[in-house]
Amino acid sequence: MRLTEILRPEHVVAPLSAATIPEAVTQLARTLVASGAVPDREKLRKLFTETRVRDLIHVGDRVVMPHLRTDAVEELVVAVGIAPRPLHEAPGDAGAVAQVVVLVLAPLSAAGLYLQTVAALARVLRHDDVVDRLVASRSAAEVLAIPAVREITIQPRLLVRDVMTQRVFRTTPDSPVQEVLEMIAEHKLRAVPVVGENREVLGMVSDRDLLRHFLPGVQRPADANALVWQETRVREVMSRSVICVSEDQALAEVTGMLVSKDIERLPVVHDGQLTGFLTRGDILRKVFGFAAAPVDPDHEG
Repeated sequence: MRLTEILRPEHVVAPLSAATIPEAVTQLARTLVASGAVPDREKLRKLFTETRVRDLIHVGDRVVMPHLRTDAVEELVVAVGIAPRPLHEAPGDAGAVAQVVVLVLAPLSAAGLYLQTVAALARVLRHDDVVDRLVASRSAAEVLAIPAVREITIQPRLLVRDVMTQRVFRTTPDSPVQEVLEMIAEHKLRAVPVVGENREVLGMVSDRDLLRHFLPGVQRPADANALVWQETRVREVMSRSVICVSEDQALAEVTGMLVSKDIERLPVVHDGQLTGFLTRGDILRKVFGFAAAPVDPDHEG
């Protein structure tokens, strides 16, 4: 299936009149309502006023892609907005960069098509030359005439890259354990990949590894533990036996591995470099629409 079968000309807004990303998303949502693509206007209004879009992908610096499943739509819809000036995250924020906003809405039953559409868009929009053409467009016709946009194909099979978390916190073998502890505490992580100079995966340090290594220090004073954590290097506590999976592996195959081997999380690599993280919580939330209970702390990798 080609993207052009889903992206209708009336769902392309060029230029956007918004000044912030939330305003741009609202403008695109109103465009979908006005065209009749969203039959339940009130449900969509409540969705955007009462909740925050949880899944928002930043593709490079200039593209943001909010996407979610909702019963406000009966079929998958895509809207694209081009801002003539960089959009702020919120009014008054500095450092505005994004100029392309892609809104993807899908019914609750369309998990596969939904994820494949998001993945196909992200693969193309990571190229600067494509984004340059989009930013220069001043009409729907110009956007849809871009060859890379016309040729976006939505694959029928889910791959690891369609579900993985791309934002990955990582550490190095020579980093002090103190930094990893702070990272785990601040971002509510369960494990952090350990990478080399070329982002190759060398190991993993998990909360279990840390507890196992520092268990004798439970009875020590807090200041004594702080000194130990600062002096201890990640290479001394990390697990070196780590299974990695490829972005291009079939999600069904990897899900079977997670279950059969009782693995909670896997680093994802491309050409030997760390590019993402896949957890059981990611699969439950993105494919089946369930949030892990409690909220999956592995989500950010």
